[in-house]
Amino acid sequence: MNEQRMLARVGAISGIVFPVALFAASGHHAYPVGLIAILFFVPFASFLHSLLRRAEGTNGWLSTAAFVAGLMGITIKLVSVVPELAKNEVTKGTALYTALDHMAGMATVISLWPLAFMLAMVALLTLRSHALPRPLGYFAAVTAVALAVNGSFLHAEFVPALLLFLLWTLVTSIVLLRKTRPVPATATQANATVTA
Repeated sequence: MNEQRMLARVGAISGIVFPVALFAASGHHAYPVGLIAILFFVPFASFLHSLLRRAEGTNGWLSTAAFVAGLMGITIKLVSVVPELAKNEVTKGTALYTALDHMAGMATVISLWPLAFMLAMVALLTLRSHALPRPLGYFAAVTAVALAVNGSFLHAEFVPALLLFLLWTLVTSIVLLRKTRPVPATATQANATVTA
């Protein structure tokens, strides 16, 4: 396996680990698992950026804007853990507990906007340059709208758009991982025979 294919597989696998581990950790308040899961977003976003950049060309800036927005969104989500952990050290029902709870919730909701921008750029580049399969572009567009709408309700306690974002990441990573599999020699020979 050459180095480029290996890095592509690492990026795609990271994109599978990230949503699965984050979803599993969120229901059980397993913060260390959640923090590790969020770190897996970085190699996935880097891999996605390389695909978008290649499709866009060296003069484009949308792929870089998508990458930066993704990192910004995931960093805000990461920061939301700080007040969440701090409120566990405060008596429930106090004003400080309520303030920390609101801070954690609002940070998560605010993180949806940069993620919406990221997916809007992904959708645009996919539908314009075929950076990803077209259905993933439409899925990204729908998810971007959902993230923007959900992000407009700052005091929302439920963020279904984040679950949709995790699903998009998982599906995209599985599709990209399948594309990194080596082609069997017999299939290559058969294609060469058909071409000849």
